[in-house]
Amino acid sequence: MSARSGLIIHADDFGETVEITRGICEAIEAGAVTSTTVMANMPGTADALPRIAKLADRASFGVHLNFCEGEPLTRGATLVDANGRFHRKRALFRRAITGQLAAAEVEAEIAAQIARVHDYGIRLSHVDGHKHLHMLPGISAAVAKVLPRFGIERVRVTRLRRFTAANGIAMLLRQHLAWRAGREFERAGLRSPAHVFDIQAIMGSQVPVSKSPLRQSSQAVVEMFCHPGTALADIEKPGSCERHAELTFLTSPQFKELLDATGSRCMTYWDV
Repeated sequence: MSARSGLIIHADDFGETVEITRGICEAIEAGAVTSTTVMANMPGTADALPRIAKLADRASFGVHLNFCEGEPLTRGATLVDANGRFHRKRALFRRAITGQLAAAEVEAEIAAQIARVHDYGIRLSHVDGHKHLHMLPGISAAVAKVLPRFGIERVRVTRLRRFTAANGIAMLLRQHLAWRAGREFERAGLRSPAHVFDIQAIMGSQVPVSKSPLRQSSQAVVEMFCHPGTALADIEKPGSCERHAELTFLTSPQFKELLDATGSRCMTYWDV
């Protein structure tokens, strides 16, 4: 196994709510999560930031850029609806691909979100995006432009190792955007894991160890992203993932055994 190969176990949404943050902290303390990214404009942000100092030696911390939930930290008119809140995901997607987002406003919001975490004294490993929207046209260009201002050299690109037309048009479009953004980030000198996969791909899976996505970590730096949280997190903010189930799996002997069986070497985003 090369020095630049291994597995990043990354938790999204640090700071989204207090209970989500508590779940991620529990996973980091258990050694089951090696990286996370902070949401800078959410109800749980103020609670989350002071927690980082005690965990920074166990995991890398970055910024989870958000363009589709809550209110922005700036006043970009093209980013918000009539109520001053971010456009929802689908509306933002349409605006991005049709060139309706003002570049200066996108850059200002990215800088403001990064600055809120950076200025708290957090050493930032990388950025990624809530719902992966940092890879949309216009937004990815702004990310590539802003990150060097903060000395950030790494960014997530949601490239999958395998996908086909059978995965559907939506998946093909997401992968097209990922590869396009990846080339844009590379031209800006930014580094990314080779591939990513969702923890759901291995939870309850009957896939043989020899074909597990975890085996990818023996050839390259691969990121497994997840969304752990407490049981209360699922009640307070239900969503597309079962956060407490993910936390339970991450901290289980079963997961540790799977890591051992696949020879996975866990690392942080600093190793990219």
